[in-house]
Amino acid sequence: LPCIFASDFKQNTYMRVLSSILFASLLLLSCKPSTDAGNTSSEGSANDLKALEDQVMAIHDEVMPKMADITKLTAELRAIKATIKENPDGKIVSPDGLEELMGSLKLAEQGMWDWMKAYSDTKPTIKEDQMKSFYESQLETINKIKQDMLGSIEKAQTWLAAYKAK
Repeated sequence: LPCIFASDFKQNTYMRVLSSILFASLLLLSCKPSTDAGNTSSEGSANDLKALEDQVMAIHDEVMPKMADITKLTAELRAIKATIKENPDGKIVSPDGLEELMGSLKLAEQGMWDWMKAYSDTKPTIKEDQMKSFYESQLETINKIKQDMLGSIEKAQTWLAAYKAK
């Protein structure tokens, strides 16, 4: 009988040690911070912010070269305005639409300059938790500027083509 108790005692001790090691291992693993779950959301939001910023800058980069077109068209319209002679009453009367086109080109150009200044001044002051809404509003604004620029360029080109055809 003493042999049976000795065998059970050794087996129980072995099981207790093994159980203790297993429990300690599980405890350590459960307390260890997760590297995947914690970083996924922050990396995901960082990727989202980068994607929004990239969209904003892609539109800027697309329309910025159009500033040269605005400058060229404005110069052509000014040259036409400079050649207008006085009417019999002594007044200079611009062709229909000329002044409006010059004004719309000027507003489109100024809109881009103002946006670039505001963007570069404001971006460094935005808190990290507000960056998403900042980029979303900038995306909306730069899209409006793009529409204004392309619209005014198209109208000026159409007007000039019709004016030159006369």
